[in-house]
Amino acid sequence: MPVYTKDKLETLYREAEKNPSSLYLLIGDRFLCRQTAGRLEKALLADSGTVHSIDGEEEDPARTISRLRSFSLLPGRQLYRVSDTRLFHSRKIAGSLWKRVLKARADNKTEAAARNLLAMLAAGGLDPTDPDSSPAGLSPSQWKKCFDFTHPGGDLSWTTTLLAEAPPAMAKGSGGSGSDPAATLQEVLESGIPANNTIVLLAEEVDKRKRLYKYIKTHQVVIDLGVEQGASSRAKKAQASVLRELVSKTLNEMGKTMAAGVMEQLFDRVGFYPVAVVMETEKLCLSVGDRPQITRQDLDDIVGRTRQEALFELTGAIGNRQLGRALVTSKRLLDNGIHPLAVVATLRNYVRTLLLFKSLQEQPEYGYSKGMQPNVFQQQCLPNLKEQLRWKQELSGHPYAVFMQFKSASAFPLVLLTSWLQQILKTELRLKGSPLEPLTVLQHLLITMLAPTDTNAPNRENRFQ
Repeated sequence: MPVYTKDKLETLYREAEKNPSSLYLLIGDRFLCRQTAGRLEKALLADSGTVHSIDGEEEDPARTISRLRSFSLLPGRQLYRVSDTRLFHSRKIAGSLWKRVLKARADNKTEAAARNLLAMLAAGGLDPTDPDSSPAGLSPSQWKKCFDFTHPGGDLSWTTTLLAEAPPAMAKGSGGSGSDPAATLQEVLESGIPANNTIVLLAEEVDKRKRLYKYIKTHQVVIDLGVEQGASSRAKKAQASVLRELVSKTLNEMGKTMAAGVMEQLFDRVGFYPVAVVMETEKLCLSVGDRPQITRQDLDDIVGRTRQEALFELTGAIGNRQLGRALVTSKRLLDNGIHPLAVVATLRNYVRTLLLFKSLQEQPEYGYSKGMQPNVFQQQCLPNLKEQLRWKQELSGHPYAVFMQFKSASAFPLVLLTSWLQQILKTELRLKGSPLEPLTVLQHLLITMLAPTDTNAPNRENRFQ
């Protein structure tokens, strides 16, 4: 059977209403899958029936299969919808799941990062509840064996914290006494199930080499809602097309329009998160009351990033030496009405803290080492540091947050941090007395701080004057 893509959904719905299949597999973004599944359910239950929602992370596949092969006493079609199914996971998709973890973490989407990390561990055959399964403790060879891609390097202790703060780990359901639930489901479908029973599976990632996927593609229905990821122009165009369709649909349903350029600004602020884009659009529609059009001012009032979040994003970019991200964020800060001197003050406080923590690291009596784990830092190093009351405010945050600041500081030499403070002071003076545009002054500071050093090139600071 053909694989249905986003542009063929109307055909799918018509065929589902006339001649329903036993199984539908939806692949792609969770929100897009759930939205499409909702529309598909209406087509499948046009006459009558019941939807049985099942969470794939807590599913017992044996029970689901038993219900699927049984006749129901309820009238109409019985539709079993399994969200986040694990039937198609394997080592081969662990790399894709890891990329989702990193992207979600970078965008402060903690729940999504934890969900994909748990899925990656399960795909690698690891038990998320076992401390020995923590990604932070795996050697490069163990990592490669479990996940089939090279260890990313660096300190992965944050994964331990992410797992500890995640909801209870997914249940490891099986299809019987050691049997493969995917193989069991295929056998049941091949032998036939009651005509009024249908199963709908939703998955963000699948290993298309699996026998079950090949069977579904040939004999059942696959709906591929995947959108190309990444920052290439082609990927950005595909992502914008999906978001534009979602926003236009939401605006039409709520009887509103957007002024020119506002939709693109919304995409820029939210990113490629379909569910977030739809929710923010709904908030904008409700916020304007009886007014028919949403303006840029409405966007700034409702969807503008908070000062704290945006400033944290800038310091995070500096801590990771991401010049491009820092330049984009600085422009957004000024576009959102944050005063340039407030940005400079944040940078000054951030660098002062880095300088303090770097200085403390170089004093052996406090017992800090570069490869120290968070729990060791909290138990051994932090109590010694807190004995010095003069640093009470700097050390008063959450222990893990303090540890991460120490870790960031360890990546910078003292001489570099000292020079950064000098550059920040010069920038503050320029903002107060120079006719230059504030954005130009701020971005020059960021380039001076983060651009690679070329010892043969003229001094950037001198060229500016």
